[in-house]
Amino acid sequence: MIWIRRYLCLVFLVLGCGTLVRAEADNQLLNQLTDAPRIAAASLSSYGHYISALVRADDGGAQVAVWRAFTGPENADLLPYRRSDVNWLAWIGEGRLLLSLREYGLVLYDAHIGRLRPLIENGGPRPHELPPTLLSALPDDPRNILMQWEDPAVPGYPAVYRVNALTGVSEKIMGAWRPVIRWWASPSGEVVMGEGYRGRRQLMFGKRADGWEQITDNDYFRQSPISVVATEAGGVTAAVISGHASNTRALWRMDVRTGNFIRELATNASFDITAAIVDPISDSVVGATYVDDGREQLVWQPEFRAELEQAAADLGVDAVEIISRSRDERVTLYRVRSNWRGPRYFLRQSGDDSFHEVAPDPAADQLAKPRKRGVRILLKGKRTKGLPAMHAILSEPEGGGNGKAVVLVHGGPVRRVSDSFSGVVSWLTANGYTVLQPNFRGSSGFGEKWRRAGYARWGTDMQDDVRTAAQWMLDAGYAERGKMCVMGGSYGGYAALWSAIRDDDLFECAISLNGVTSVPHLVGFLEVGRFHLLSVPRIKGSLSTRTLFRRSPLERAKLVRLPVLLLHATRDANVPFEQGVQMAKALRAHEKDHEWIVLKGSEHQLRRPQDRRTYYEASLKFLKKHIG
Repeated sequence: MIWIRRYLCLVFLVLGCGTLVRAEADNQLLNQLTDAPRIAAASLSSYGHYISALVRADDGGAQVAVWRAFTGPENADLLPYRRSDVNWLAWIGEGRLLLSLREYGLVLYDAHIGRLRPLIENGGPRPHELPPTLLSALPDDPRNILMQWEDPAVPGYPAVYRVNALTGVSEKIMGAWRPVIRWWASPSGEVVMGEGYRGRRQLMFGKRADGWEQITDNDYFRQSPISVVATEAGGVTAAVISGHASNTRALWRMDVRTGNFIRELATNASFDITAAIVDPISDSVVGATYVDDGREQLVWQPEFRAELEQAAADLGVDAVEIISRSRDERVTLYRVRSNWRGPRYFLRQSGDDSFHEVAPDPAADQLAKPRKRGVRILLKGKRTKGLPAMHAILSEPEGGGNGKAVVLVHGGPVRRVSDSFSGVVSWLTANGYTVLQPNFRGSSGFGEKWRRAGYARWGTDMQDDVRTAAQWMLDAGYAERGKMCVMGGSYGGYAALWSAIRDDDLFECAISLNGVTSVPHLVGFLEVGRFHLLSVPRIKGSLSTRTLFRRSPLERAKLVRLPVLLLHATRDANVPFEQGVQMAKALRAHEKDHEWIVLKGSEHQLRRPQDRRTYYEASLKFLKKHIG
């Protein structure tokens, strides 16, 4: 009998070790997917001697760091700021990094001597005012920069200042005037255009020899607003994105003095143009980007396109981007994106064919590669005539699916998903779940008609699309009945809760992160904001408050038919924490199967690794409980 006991002990030891190894592997993967990337937001100083970036700190968060190019972040100066502290950062002159902080104004870091100091000792922007904006780094005058921040003489509107980066002395060169809230300057530093709003009307102003004149007037919802993406060298033209001539938004060259559209630079029949590609040396627009399944580049400048193609071939990847280049064209910083891991950065010197990877991350290289692809789903339900099939991203586990599935609804809702890297998608697929992310009506990126088809359609047409996506998963064999849940954050949380009320024949559970639970209360919260007429009409339209209440999960809590996991951040500035609190109370009052998790100290976007870990772990545990 002794040998039997020893055998059983050995069996239990092996099984226990197997469980332990799996737990350690799961914990390691969880940390990899919830920690900040090894490096992100990298940028090259003016003459290529330094790199700034957000690097992973010891606690998994992202910290600002600066180091000499071609060395590595292990030799970096770590600045005392986290990602959540910083509005933006930019190199101004060689070796001087300017940071706009959320609570402490403007600070300057001199990489030559390792010194950090306030940019402006007395005066300057204050945290409670309009955030400062860098208008031009003045490459021909490296001691000075051009900025805007709130004008004390005209509260709520920005003036333009010339700031000496060495002394911190600022000089107001243009006072604020209503309704301009954003100024635009040429690369050389001449202020050439202003953008303002009156109600829901977008107004653009151009500079002429005899003063300023209004050059455009667009209704933000009935017409196509203009998005300025770059002012070009010379200060006479700007690259703007507009949908005035077609359903999808195109890139145009516009005369900043008259507002006339000179030439269409780039367009796509199915997708909105999202950005311009600007040559960092000539400051001229050489291409554009749009998002199909992933990010696509249209480059019409031959030399620039040839360089990108050659760099991609040398690195063995599909595409690369030029992030920044030294003013003497000696050093170039490239970025490579993947849909299964964080970004990679590479440096190359002129005359050298080899690439130097900035902060390689071998652990990220070993992450599983979910099979991602775009799919098209025919719409069902009301008001679908004339609309195209719905685009969605399907992500399957590396070894194939097993019938367990999640419909993951994006927030916004005027946003969209692509096949870019997503930590939560990688977490779900690594644990065996097939994930579908629908770009339902109201999503951006697919033209004005698709975007406007979602206006004031919360809980109706937009919700029909979530149901259509779930039915497609079943019909196509990617999910088995009884093995599918719905989850999402912000608007996606709202959609998940609404599915818990009306789609219990398709889903087994619902997960809401910082989800909207009361539409009229959200509208009331937004209406306190300064530019609420640019957001509220998308949600409310001409609907009555009574109708908005009927479209709120909080008011229909007694009809919830699925187990619900509810998470909400206490410092959520987009969807107030109280929305989650009230929903949890209502579910408890109606004795509904639910779990309630408070993310104490967290914000709407889960910036802290520990909050992401809580969300990922709780979601996986909940899914395993309800769909295996």
